[in-house]
Amino acid sequence: MTGVSVTKTGPKQVMSGQPAIYRFSGIGNTSNVRLDSFYWRDIIPYEVRLQTVVTGTYNFPGTYKITYRVNGGDPRTLADNLSTRKNYALTASPTALGLKSGERVTEIMFVFGQAPAGFAQVEAPALNCTVISGISVSSFTNIADVGGVYNKQWIQGVSRWVTSVYKAPSKLPRTGY
Repeated sequence: MTGVSVTKTGPKQVMSGQPAIYRFSGIGNTSNVRLDSFYWRDIIPYEVRLQTVVTGTYNFPGTYKITYRVNGGDPRTLADNLSTRKNYALTASPTALGLKSGERVTEIMFVFGQAPAGFAQVEAPALNCTVISGISVSSFTNIADVGGVYNKQWIQGVSRWVTSVYKAPSKLPRTGY
């Protein structure tokens, strides 16, 4: 039997300029076999900007790396040779990454390589983001996925989280005299 899992949660409602923290749970290889090329990834919506990556910890000893994409381009390495047993907080703001105006992180990926049967997250990873100023949509969806290869076949799972955008009324009602 093969299987993978990931669950993503975040704020139900946000306002322009507010923090938005996305948490991940249940990340793992639920198979009874080892998976190769194991990863989990988050596709960061246009409406938020990544600030910090909290890596979480995992139940099997090993190392992994984290890559990111800017405006959908080629993967860049955020950190490498991270221990699965240590929880890191990695700064990934546009300033820290040296991004130019108009550039943004569109994807973050944890690349583990091999994941034995039963590989699972212990401490929850999180992505700390900020909602863009002047947001004009009523809601947006954030998507996370996880996957690995067994017998030349990809085994994948997806989790989606929808966040509503709250807009303060532009004109407050008149009260009093």
